[in-house]
Amino acid sequence: MERAILFINGELTGNKNFYLNYIKATDQVVCADGGANHAYNLGIIPDLILGDLDSISSETLEYYQQQQVEFAQYPVAKDKTDTQLILEKLLEVGYKEIIIFAGLGGRLDHTLANLYLLEFSTKVETKIKFITPQASIELVYQEKILIDKIDKTLSLLPLSDEVTGVYLEGFKYGLEDANFKRGNTLGLSNIVTKSPAKIKLASGKLLMIINN
Repeated sequence: MERAILFINGELTGNKNFYLNYIKATDQVVCADGGANHAYNLGIIPDLILGDLDSISSETLEYYQQQQVEFAQYPVAKDKTDTQLILEKLLEVGYKEIIIFAGLGGRLDHTLANLYLLEFSTKVETKIKFITPQASIELVYQEKILIDKIDKTLSLLPLSDEVTGVYLEGFKYGLEDANFKRGNTLGLSNIVTKSPAKIKLASGKLLMIINN
């Protein structure tokens, strides 16, 4: 299958038309627990709602039950967040891409835990992205080609202790065989100047944030 849209229980910022225009008729829409409240407010009928259901409103729950939406309920006491559980389920299906909405904001610990889940993308062929009206966030390892991103401001933050052999082509600040160390701000606020632009790494993982 091509693409899944995952709503989780962070902040859904910006105009609702951004999300409605982003979602295609061929996308499968799934919700992690309270993420169903966002889908409900957008007037979207999801294909699946998964979680312990402690964050979904009674109004949303009743409506989707009436619409015969599929639910997968887990106990409140568990070793994984609802987001991780549903992400693992989606990765088993083998989507080419998973887009996560409302993954940021709210509790800082949840936001950081959500971003760390991007590391799943190093183990599978599925591309995983956090998308907001303000930015897109994904993990870069080995190589990344950027198309049609000219004039976009982009930051690269090391998730590994050290990222070696960093090569940037098509950026205002190009690099060749550079090393990024966690806790250093070398990769902040670069600008894409060409299309395609290229990022290559010898080792390690970078968090890529493209600001819109």
